[in-house]
Amino acid sequence: MKAFIEFVEKYLPGFSQKISPADRHDISVLEKNAGPLPGAYRRFLESMGKSMGGLELAEASLSIDGALGAYSWSWLQRGRYIYFAGDKGPSSWDWFLDRLSPHGVDDCMVVNRLLEENYPPEGSSPQFVGLEEFLYYEAFKELRLPQLPFRRTFSTPKVASAATRYHLDVVTALAEEKGFKRIPPAEHCALYERGDAALLLYRHPTQPTFSFILGCEDSAELERLAQEFETRTGLKSVVTR
Repeated sequence: MKAFIEFVEKYLPGFSQKISPADRHDISVLEKNAGPLPGAYRRFLESMGKSMGGLELAEASLSIDGALGAYSWSWLQRGRYIYFAGDKGPSSWDWFLDRLSPHGVDDCMVVNRLLEENYPPEGSSPQFVGLEEFLYYEAFKELRLPQLPFRRTFSTPKVASAATRYHLDVVTALAEEKGFKRIPPAEHCALYERGDAALLLYRHPTQPTFSFILGCEDSAELERLAQEFETRTGLKSVVTR
């Protein structure tokens, strides 16, 4: 998680001094109840599992305290889904790692589910291919995009056609053509920076649909870029508040 901490530090100076790791004993208790933890989640806990220093992502509470509390339910213990964050928004859909959908070397798909006994797997809503992607995407959305006062959102229809892949390729190629540099390590979703502008691309982990937010410091430049993205992709944009 060192690279992620350095990434956040660029937009939130002092972040590394405010976070605090989860207690080793608490991590051991969590693993005893949840079962083996993916390496990505363990690294998160060992870096900022106690506190993220006031940084809130996706209206979710990622503290280990919430996860330990959830595992007071015996039916949740050592199951397919690893509870890692509670929802603080209006949806009441909590955050889980699906250990049957691994990603990369030691990560798992992030899904939303209701914290209910016998809640069916098909009721899960896949959100990100892995925890690392979730962290980078949500941090960029929370910290970088608000710095850009003029923003547009583009999205494919909920029921995407076979042409969606083509549109996605056009978006990534056009971003590079316009001087945007991709920020690693996100591979499925994508973060692009240009100094005076930024682009945040979200790709659904299991469906061909995608969306992206384009932000600029200058309104005229946003209009120029938005027009070109609309013309080249065929997607329409809406103003983002």
